Amino acid sequence: MKTLGTCFCLLMLATLMVGCGKAKEPWEIVYPVEGVLNLGGKPLAGASITLIPQDPDVPTTVRPTGRSRDDGTFSLGTYSTEDGAPVGDYKVLVLRFPVIVTASNAVSGPNDLPKKYASVQTTDLTLTVNSDEVELQPLELN
Repeated sequence: MKTLGTCFCLLMLATLMVGCGKAKEPWEIVYPVEGVLNLGGKPLAGASITLIPQDPDVPTTVRPTGRSRDDGTFSLGTYSTEDGAPVGDYKVLVLRFPVIVTASNAVSGPNDLPKKYASVQTTDLTLTVNSDEVELQPLELN
């Protein structure tokens, strides 16, 4: 009987250990992030914001993104729309492709923002996402 009890305890322990699963990676945990995007001190609508993690261990699939609303506000999402962003330091890319409407169709025009914000090598916009701050400092484009 003693052996049966020991086997049962070991089996239960093994079951609990398997059920625990692997801990999440830091980039798999997101926090709500909101901000304001301005161009020349005025709200910028319709721009795409993409964060590029500065930590080389973060997979290339982790790129929090958002789109600025008419008042320049935006919310970021990583794994779904507006779910937030992982904690970390980022470079910020900002692009805007206005719609050009003709008599027969509507097409996306070229990026109409300064080119420096379109590349990780040239952008001077940076930000840090913390677990305790939801609202970012305004992003100012010149």
